[in-house]
Amino acid sequence: MSIRQSISPQQRNALMDVLRLRLTSLEQHSGTRLEDLTQAQHAYQTLQQDLHDAPQRSGEEEVEAAVADINSHEFSAVTQALLRIHDADYGLCLDCHSSIAFERLQLEPQALRCTSCQTLYERSH
Repeated sequence: MSIRQSISPQQRNALMDVLRLRLTSLEQHSGTRLEDLTQAQHAYQTLQQDLHDAPQRSGEEEVEAAVADINSHEFSAVTQALLRIHDADYGLCLDCHSSIAFERLQLEPQALRCTSCQTLYERSH
């Protein structure tokens, strides 16, 4: 376990910049992939297509749907991280309450767990 420590204001600002850039990137990516449809409109369109021609759905469409799902989850995680970045417990592991390494947060500022707890979480889920 690492020692509980707070993130400095400069580190928070740097992480906030990373989160904002990632959010912008996800928005741009989903905007071009969805051809100016909102995510809800795209989901509805996909559902309608599935009802009519599910057996003929191509592998490419399956991949696009999987990528859209991953992006949607990441969009949500990044948005949630931006909302909680100024909370006192931001940067503390959800499971062990130890500090998440700043290096990890630089790579994944939406991380909820330290590397050890994330590994355990992934193995059990």
